[in-house]
Amino acid sequence: MSTTVTAKRPFTAASSSSVRDRDFLLRPRPRPADILQVVPGFYTVQHAGGGKANQYFLRGFDADHGTDVALFVDGVPVNMVSHGHGQGYADLNWIIPELIERVEVRKGPYFAQDGDFATAGAVNLVTRRDFESSQVTLGGGSFSTWRGMFVAAPEMEGWSPVVAGQVYGTNGPFLNPEKMERYSLFTKVTRRISDHSTLSLALTSYGSGWNASGQVPLREVNAGRLNRFGTVDDSEGGNSQRHSAYATWRTLTRDDGEVNVMAYGIQYRLNLYSNFTFFSADPVNGDMIEQNDKRTVLGFNASYRFRRKWGGISFDTTIGTQVRSDNIENGLSQDKARKRLATVVDANILEGSLGVYAQEDIVFTPWLRAVLGLRADSFGFDVDDHMEDMAALGTKSSGVEQASRVSPKASLVLSPLSNTDLYVNFGHGFHSNDARGVVRQPEPVTPLTRARGYELGARTRLFDRLDLAGSVFQLDLDSELVWVGDAGATEARGATRRQGVEAEARLKVLPWLFADADLTLSRATYVQNAGNGDAVALAPTLILAGGVSARHPSGFYGRLGVLHLGDRPATEDRFLIAEGFTRVDAALGYRGSFYEVNVSVQNALNTPWREAQFANVSRLQSEAGPESCPAGTRPAGEGDAFEGCEDLHFTPGAPLNAQASVSFFF
Repeated sequence: MSTTVTAKRPFTAASSSSVRDRDFLLRPRPRPADILQVVPGFYTVQHAGGGKANQYFLRGFDADHGTDVALFVDGVPVNMVSHGHGQGYADLNWIIPELIERVEVRKGPYFAQDGDFATAGAVNLVTRRDFESSQVTLGGGSFSTWRGMFVAAPEMEGWSPVVAGQVYGTNGPFLNPEKMERYSLFTKVTRRISDHSTLSLALTSYGSGWNASGQVPLREVNAGRLNRFGTVDDSEGGNSQRHSAYATWRTLTRDDGEVNVMAYGIQYRLNLYSNFTFFSADPVNGDMIEQNDKRTVLGFNASYRFRRKWGGISFDTTIGTQVRSDNIENGLSQDKARKRLATVVDANILEGSLGVYAQEDIVFTPWLRAVLGLRADSFGFDVDDHMEDMAALGTKSSGVEQASRVSPKASLVLSPLSNTDLYVNFGHGFHSNDARGVVRQPEPVTPLTRARGYELGARTRLFDRLDLAGSVFQLDLDSELVWVGDAGATEARGATRRQGVEAEARLKVLPWLFADADLTLSRATYVQNAGNGDAVALAPTLILAGGVSARHPSGFYGRLGVLHLGDRPATEDRFLIAEGFTRVDAALGYRGSFYEVNVSVQNALNTPWREAQFANVSRLQSEAGPESCPAGTRPAGEGDAFEGCEDLHFTPGAPLNAQASVSFFF
């Protein structure tokens, strides 16, 4: 039996890493995207129901649903361009956590293979190509949660087949039951064509539906008129489907090279019902909006890597291309209790992109290495807005635009000691903006927003048991996308700068006992004060995580972990502050010869905490004018133009809860 071997590159930045499944499977993971929280400095939250994409926090970015964090599964992009709810929308709810073999982390815009949305960084979830055995898992727990999962991995000579499925349901901690139900199916077959080549084909299918309690206004909770787990509009929620197929061919060439070719297709749709402002715009029917997105995504990636030596210097060269096309139907309407009242947006979008890149990894000496990269991207935007004839005179919301961006990258790695590396990184990156904003006239938005990143860092291993890494970084973004709650949308603002420090430590206490700690401090500000403050609203300032993990030879394993998120400004002038929290989680399990039992506890100390938070103007039916806005909030508008109170709105974090599961292997 022979195996295709792919050479592994050393780290290019102190903040880049690869996390194995044994690390994130030890942690409680109420949602699939929670496995990302094993990434140092990465935090995910959920709001508006468990079927909606998570919010992602990384390096001073509240990246909303993915605007500045590029997410991939097996190299297939997850972020959606020109999405009906938010630019870069990246929904990972279709993932089955047990299928993920490792998490590849590339922070910052320093890597030539990463294009759109990879400003704060990129994360690739790599699925397994085989399992040692098949398994069935049944579980459940608090909030009427239940889960069933199976993996079938039969042994077939020359083939590595995996078939998996998952069903899941929960009501959540809310007084208005979430009634979340979803299914996920995954099939992957890998065929060894020759001693040097493999061909893989994967199929996925996912569907979900849910209710949501939305974000509740803090002023009502503080006044005792609304339970923190209550709701103002109990008709929020949605449904989503995602189906995909992708094929990957890998081969080693005679010149010590490697060729990777991938083609993929995705069918996707989302219907989302939200009410951010309650009765601000429409005091009679309320402000519910319905956002719809239906699309077909086709893509192709190819790369060629080869190595050579000249005069004692080693060259590791990669050239590649990435092509993507999105055919999108976008809709926005005003609703009441999920019944449509008026259509606001009805648009067809064709958006395509072509990226080419080259990277040269040069090893001059055992202690000096340089990585030079160059990336060029071209985007085409074609919008046909069927509601344009209803637009205000002098505006234009249909049209065709093109844009391109060239992004240089450079890294220097010094290794003064055999166990220590020093890194200097620089790179340009970008995120694309919604096609409807790009073609809009007047005042279109920038098609491709440039980011410039800088980093200094170090990694070292001491006493063969302690791994340390640290970095300081700066990232300049030409334009910030800001959440506008009363419109349920985003708008572009001025240039911003993020500066921060990251540190991580991993200690092998005993052969079966490990400790870890991660710290991220960051500051995000506007380069120019627009007169209303310079803070980037909701940007994380402090993320601290740590814990102790154990995998004993007897079969017992577990983890005790703590997560702290610091206070952060919710408005640019810091008038409203999003309150931080500290949460303790735990897990304990036992793996026998043919079975496994596991119990996980989230929020073990039953700490009241706010999971997602926003600052926006909202109005309740009982609020007649500015005098209705209590201290700690701000009125918006006066008299007949009264819009409501600017206040914090939040989704409450779950109280103490426990989940248990049992798995059988055969």
